[in-house]
Amino acid sequence: MPHIAGVRGVLPESARDATRAIYRYHLRFADPANGRQLIRKMLVCGVRLEPWAGGLVRPHEATDPARKAAALAALRSTQVAPAPVLAGYRDAAGEIDRLFRRIDGDRPTLELTTPDAAVHRVWRVQSAELLGQLRHALAPKRIIVLDGHDRYEAMLAYRDELAADRPLAVYSSANYSLMCLTQLDDPALIAAPRHCAIRGGPPSEVALAAARPYFIVEKLAGAARDLTRQRAALAETVAHQPGFVIAWATEPDAWKLTLSPDVSPVNAGVAVNRALQRLEPIVADQLFVERALPGARLEHPASAEEAFAGKPDAVLTMRPLTVEQIIHIVELGEVLPTGSTGFAPRLAPGLVSAIVDPDEDLV
Repeated sequence: MPHIAGVRGVLPESARDATRAIYRYHLRFADPANGRQLIRKMLVCGVRLEPWAGGLVRPHEATDPARKAAALAALRSTQVAPAPVLAGYRDAAGEIDRLFRRIDGDRPTLELTTPDAAVHRVWRVQSAELLGQLRHALAPKRIIVLDGHDRYEAMLAYRDELAADRPLAVYSSANYSLMCLTQLDDPALIAAPRHCAIRGGPPSEVALAAARPYFIVEKLAGAARDLTRQRAALAETVAHQPGFVIAWATEPDAWKLTLSPDVSPVNAGVAVNRALQRLEPIVADQLFVERALPGARLEHPASAEEAFAGKPDAVLTMRPLTVEQIIHIVELGEVLPTGSTGFAPRLAPGLVSAIVDPDEDLV
């Protein structure tokens, strides 16, 4: 795993830390499936920037070029990493959590509740001994970026821009990305349903006609804004086939599209690893949007509510992938389309930020 370091972070309503620290982060929330309280236990720190090709830090979906450009422009303007990139590592034995056992029982440095009723607790940790133990425990591991691919690539580009002007010290803060590390094995790491806001493209009758050679098309009468009905429909699959729901803004009905059991996306011309051809994001993006909605532009809001609030022409809803599916994608060396995945609840915005100063060392 890349080298980790403490950062001089900034917590909400606080001055910048006088010395370097790492941050223990607990996110408590209700399981959307059954209401049971869960706690996702994480670590916020600096992680040495590594290109994807190195294999130490790995993506699982493609980066949106526009979002990367916006993140890079913000870095140039502010020299601040406003939020950590969410990334995961495997630790089935719970070694990292054991190192934090005493700290987890202390009073947190900061506690807040976000509008989604999630409770966020943060502990500032400045123990050099603990940081050394964490470096040793994480050294053999690899990490997968789960959310924030655009910000990670923007940090890589910003580092390269700074290094082009003059060489950076080995431990310069510009060589590190602010990251929130979580266990991939944690049952509280829950992938969220994904949504695409669609702008442009042909009318519904034309799109559905183009989709019928590949999909079973079912009308969900009056369900264009009924997310409960849409999600219930997606829970009922045909022979475990991938499916999704699309609702057009000007129509009362929604439509469930299920890949026909006799259709192989690869045989239909979709350029993808055969092992991944039946994943919802692949099927929705490459077999439906590209063929039935030519010319459409896609946006990837975090929720269906946000998607509809933007008043797009249509909204496409998919079931979430599992963490194991994401790991499998990475192990195959593949990436999903942009916006394929997300995790709920989201990290609290602005919880920990960090100044990127090429003249400041983190070690």
